[in-house]
Amino acid sequence: MSQIIVEDANTWRVSGELNFATVGALSTEFTQHVTPPKVVDLCDVTRTDSAGLALLIEWLKQSKKAPITFRNIPAQMLSLATVSGVQDILSQLS
Repeated sequence: MSQIIVEDANTWRVSGELNFATVGALSTEFTQHVTPPKVVDLCDVTRTDSAGLALLIEWLKQSKKAPITFRNIPAQMLSLATVSGVQDILSQLS
């Protein structure tokens, strides 16, 4: 099960898988909060794919007024970003 855990007003932690099957629910959960976090910690992400990478980019777009910092980006996601040519966007996130 993937979920967003609100640690405090500024920090959220994502746990579980970030993949095609889970990103829809996580995206909905993200947009239901009035104020996005300043930090999203990915330390508890167990697996990810290109849909997970797309989700992070979407969250960044949705929070342009108050940019998000992503911590503990999984190595698998960093590799996908490099292969996809979006490592510059991802480097802004970490």
